[in-house]
Amino acid sequence: MAQEVLDLKKPTVKQLSKFDLKTYTDFIKYLNQFYRIVPFCQIPKDDVPYLILRHDVDIDPSAALTMAKAEHDLGITSTYFFLLSSENYNSFDGKNTAIIRHISELGHEIGLHYDVKKYEKYSQGYVSALKAEVQALESIVGKPVRCISSHAPKNPHVFNNFTRFVTAENPELSEIYVHDSQRIWTIKSLLKLLDNHPKRVQLLIHPILWRKYTQRQTKLNLFLVDLLLLLNRLRTIIIRVFHTNESCDN
Repeated sequence: MAQEVLDLKKPTVKQLSKFDLKTYTDFIKYLNQFYRIVPFCQIPKDDVPYLILRHDVDIDPSAALTMAKAEHDLGITSTYFFLLSSENYNSFDGKNTAIIRHISELGHEIGLHYDVKKYEKYSQGYVSALKAEVQALESIVGKPVRCISSHAPKNPHVFNNFTRFVTAENPELSEIYVHDSQRIWTIKSLLKLLDNHPKRVQLLIHPILWRKYTQRQTKLNLFLVDLLLLLNRLRTIIIRVFHTNESCDN
């Protein structure tokens, strides 16, 4: 957490839905006023507000490197989860191997993004498959891999009792979970993060989503954000009316 409060202006959901690198860095600067921003391997043991910053690299390692460099310039470290079973990139390709190592050298944590659906196709069990992928990722990074996260989770808690690793899906690690999947924010949790600053937060950011995209895509995305904000307001109104009627009946 920043020692000196910068009093940066709180971003709106619509501003955050621009999904460009400047918006992202401004967002992180804002959050750094209220939280110690950490990777999974550095979750504080003392009683301070913290935000676990997580990145799932599903498609393009080069987008992850761009974001990792931007965070490094801010003095921020986070966790980058790489998917060894990805159909979009090969982690063992020379270019991608260099990217993974570079991200690690910038001070970020490297974790395994595992896919249980893929494990089901292997002849070995879940645990054996996970250990094999961890070992393979460690051979790329050159250091131990201590953190895992589930991709497109069919059973996101399958490894929760596997104490060798920190599992990103462990509900004890955070009070709220905010993510940007498919460029659609989890509106309720994002608003809670911006307005209330819960003490323990996990924020999932997909680097590929923060690359530039077309004006048409931008307009469609902002339209969807407006719709989600409207639905959230309607939900709040309905809950208030329901509670008011319930109180009157009693």
